[in-house]
This record gives sequence, C-alpha cells and structure tokens, in this order.
Amino acid sequence: MSNKKRMLGLIGFVGAGALALGLSGCAGGDAGGSGDGGSGDELTTVGFVAVGPEGGWRNANEQAIKDAFTEEAGFDLKYAPAASPTDQKSQIDAFATFVNDEVDVILLTATEASGWEDSLELAQEAEIPVILLDRGVEASDDLYVTRIAPDNVNVAGMVGEWAVETFPEGANYFTLEGVPGLSVVNERNEGFDAAIEGKDGWNKIGAQTANWTADEGKSVIETVLKENPDLQFIFAQNDEMGIGAAAAVSAAGLVPGTDVKIATIDGTTPALEALAAGELSFVAQYNPFFGDLAVQAVNDALAGDDVEKTIIVEGETFNSPEAAQAAIEEGKGF
Repeated sequence: MSNKKRMLGLIGFVGAGALALGLSGCAGGDAGGSGDGGSGDELTTVGFVAVGPEGGWRNANEQAIKDAFTEEAGFDLKYAPAASPTDQKSQIDAFATFVNDEVDVILLTATEASGWEDSLELAQEAEIPVILLDRGVEASDDLYVTRIAPDNVNVAGMVGEWAVETFPEGANYFTLEGVPGLSVVNERNEGFDAAIEGKDGWNKIGAQTANWTADEGKSVIETVLKENPDLQFIFAQNDEMGIGAAAAVSAAGLVPGTDVKIATIDGTTPALEALAAGELSFVAQYNPFFGDLAVQAVNDALAGDDVEKTIIVEGETFNSPEAAQAAIEEGKGF
C-alpha cells in the first residue's frame, strides 16, 4: 500500500526532540521492516510504539506482533520500544516521528495511561489510525480505532472468584501491584475487588507496587510477613511478582501453596512450572498472542470498515499442579 500524502504542516506540531529522533535511534531494531522502504510502495507501513523488554508477558506479546506484521503478510513494521518500561517521553517522541514520517498506521502500547491526548490528536489530524494494544489510555475513544487486549477486569475477577471459593470464610490478604498509574493496575484491582465485595471475612492487609518484578515482589512480601505472620493469601498482579512472593514465603520458613496461597496473572511458563510444583496456587492466563487480531484490525481500519471499539482476547485459568503440567505440555506457556 502506498503511503498517502498528507498535507499537514507537521513541522509545527512535532518537537525538535522528536524530529531529531531517527527510527534507527528510537528502535531496538526493525522487525521485518525494510528500512527506507525498499519494496515499501507495496507494503503497509506500521509504526509500533512499544514498551520493550519488561518481562515474560511483554516479550511474548511484542514478539507475537512482530511475527504477525511481516513483509510476507504485506507490512513494513517499524518497532520503537521505550527507553525503559516507564519512559513515556521516549514513546511520545517515537509516536511524533511516526506521524511525521506518515506511516499508514500506529500501534501503541502505552507506558502510562495519561498524557496521550496531544499525540492522538496529532495522528487524527494526519489521518493516521491508531490502534491500542494491551493498555488503555485516558483519552477520548474518538482518538483511536480500537483497543485490543485481554479483559483485565474479567481476568482479575476470575482470580477473585477462585479466592472466594478457596477461602469460603475469608482470608487476610495482600495485593502486589504493577507500576502505578497504568490502566492495567486499576483494572485488575477493579476486577478482584468486585469479586470479593460483600464477602465475609476478607481482610485486606495492604497493597504495594512491586513494579512487575520478582525481586521487588520478594522484598515487599518479606516485609509484609514480618509484620503480618497471619497472612493467608497474596494476589500478585503478574507472574514475576508472584514468583518473588513465593520465594519470600519460603525464606520465612513457610510453605507457599499451603501456609500462604498465591494467585497470579499472565500464564508464563515459569509461573506454570511454579504452579505445577505447588509454589503457586492459581494462574490466570492473560493471553499475549493476538497479533492476528491486530492485523485484522489494521486491515479493517485502512479499508474503512467498522471496527469494534474494544476487541477482547480470550484466555484460560489453571488451578492445580495437574492443570499447569498439562498446559506446559500443550505449549500454552510463553
């Protein structure tokens, strides 16, 4: 597909920092891209404003996008990961560069929910469709085509339903949260809280960010256990933090899965292995493999077809060592 020539006067909108940001500089490496185009006249150019290396789920998700948007499938994918998983400025600069370069479509996985309205308005003025992957943004939904993601509220709700069933008389529990300010954190809290709302005996000891990492998850729970030896349940908002929490429980001389049960979200292979070993008690899959849905949404948007404002990616849950082992053998981990 040829790039449409858009008469936009973009220079007035794009900051000097963004203009100075060449694709080779902002990207960790194009995925299937053809640099200046090569046979680009026949390809749909897609700018992917990504998060970059962050953990097992993010790696699997971004690889799935790269695998879907290949030259063979008709795309020239420009991959631009953030300078760090929390660096929004580098994402905003990459986004502006993609607009200035008149790509056909922009895929956006935001490091932060807020602060995107100006960028989205710039893309809209340039008639460049924007498709959100995974994370939502705090902006009018008129500014983007669709958001493709597993349903965080529903996935966390399944964790809550399992917890209520597992602890029918309630439990003292702690929540390990991801990076503050992300829509995913709020949505996972919303889903879990809704599931246990009104249930007797549920006592929230506290909640704290562990920034999605195992090391911080371990550190936080070590402190929590010293002050709350009667802790019964940990809701970790991702696998890495849950695995770290299990290590902290073991280090305290307790048995994870017996003395303290731990539920996580994502469904990475290490988490399934930990569930199979009894170190975790429940894993809800947050399915990262939706490259095909993203391709379909891009094609529909460029064709002018209607696209649902939200496209839900379905997943599974695993509640026993046997279920985890079966999932591993079936290749459902990542």
